[in-house]
Amino acid sequence: MSLHHFKDFHERLQLQNPKRSFRLHSIDRSGLIIPVGHHLTISTQHHCVIQRISCAAALININPRIELPKNFFLVILGSSEEIGATEASREGDHMLVKFNMFLDVGFLQSIVGTASLEIEPLA
Repeated sequence: MSLHHFKDFHERLQLQNPKRSFRLHSIDRSGLIIPVGHHLTISTQHHCVIQRISCAAALININPRIELPKNFFLVILGSSEEIGATEASREGDHMLVKFNMFLDVGFLQSIVGTASLEIEPLA
């Protein structure tokens, strides 16, 4: 999947929210996708790899045969937070998800850690 869609998404967000940082961080961490069913029931969980993340979205790698609803929760392993997310685009085993709310800067720093590699900042 080309990152073209990912960059366009972040460019639009940055124009709408100029005080926020939309730097992409490469983290390659395991995660869980939790679809929410009828009456907010949780019936299944799907494993994924979170490749890149920012305060507004993430690029994840997931089995392309798994069908998901547009809205779900994303859990980054090592964190107890369930992040509300919506599928923005999907191509093969790559899915771009946007978060329903911006991630808190402190939470994002705890996820990314000091060993992250920042991908080119979007100016």
